[in-house]
Amino acid sequence: MRQADLPATALLLDPNNYRFHELEHYVEAAEDRFAEDAVQKRAQQRLRQEEGIQELKNSIVRNGYIPVERIVVRPYAHAEGKYVVVEGNRRTAAVKWILDDQDAGVNIPQATLNSIANLPVVIVEEAAPDEIFRASLMGIRHVSGIRQWGGYQRAKLVAHMRDALQLESGEVSDRLGMSTNEANRRYRAFQALRQMQMDEEFADFANPSMYAIFHEAVSLTAVKAWLDWRDVEGKFCNEETRTQFYELITPREDDEGHKLEPKITSYSQVRELRSILDKPEAKRILLDPSRPFVEALGIAKQEEFARLWVSAVAEAISSLESLGVKELKDLQQAEVDSLNKLRNLASERLNDYTALTGKQV
Repeated sequence: MRQADLPATALLLDPNNYRFHELEHYVEAAEDRFAEDAVQKRAQQRLRQEEGIQELKNSIVRNGYIPVERIVVRPYAHAEGKYVVVEGNRRTAAVKWILDDQDAGVNIPQATLNSIANLPVVIVEEAAPDEIFRASLMGIRHVSGIRQWGGYQRAKLVAHMRDALQLESGEVSDRLGMSTNEANRRYRAFQALRQMQMDEEFADFANPSMYAIFHEAVSLTAVKAWLDWRDVEGKFCNEETRTQFYELITPREDDEGHKLEPKITSYSQVRELRSILDKPEAKRILLDPSRPFVEALGIAKQEEFARLWVSAVAEAISSLESLGVKELKDLQQAEVDSLNKLRNLASERLNDYTALTGKQV
């Protein structure tokens, strides 16, 4: 291996990148056609459609290209002076996109252009074990992977840039390579958790592991309205519902002093509050310390659950209608038992219906 600085024009995107293999209409490109314009344009277009690459491009425009990791390339045998990217296709695609924008008349800061004039790369020479090395390299990068920060750590960095460094949300999102909406959401969630950390009664329970709960709470319109979230103050402003929410996400005691687990322990349960809060009976059960969360959810989703059985029966009917003669002849005893059970159960329910309504079926 050796290090070098190469212009983006010398780098070829890998049209057989593993991330493309699950795409519809993916066809493996022949090695000797990698340098063709159409092949490169297709790879570039596919990479541009990936989640986060627009934000990566914005980050490079804002910060300049920061070579935290060198792009890994290999010499391309079919065109002199060209190299195929082994690791760093997204970064390379983002740089090429910026250069395309400049050619199209978009004003790119000169400092950014200077930073991408030559990209620091590691060249993997064409020695015998290269294929194994390249596969191992991709595995280290994408399978075992670099450990990512958790949601709380990312939110804390956003909050530091907003509060301590006095950066606007748009600049924070560009510098961190994330969407503005996501940067704002993380900032609100960090503020909401911090509000609980300053609460006299509940501060002892507030810790970073609760971040996901607050992230969801400030993402949902219904929950924000219930808690009266206000962006200007950066906090939940309804003291009564805020206390109720804190009680739901923290351990509590029943009337006899027995310790009970929190009713809400995950962001997915917070998401279900959308269904519960606008149903008075479900909400009443939610806030009753003696009733479990699942009971409140069951009440809230009664209609939805009722519709589910209709869909399930329709699917069962469709499956039975598609049974052919051969399948019927080959039925096993267990399958015959299942059909009998279905028939008997349907008969019971129809009898129940008649008994309840007086209507004959």
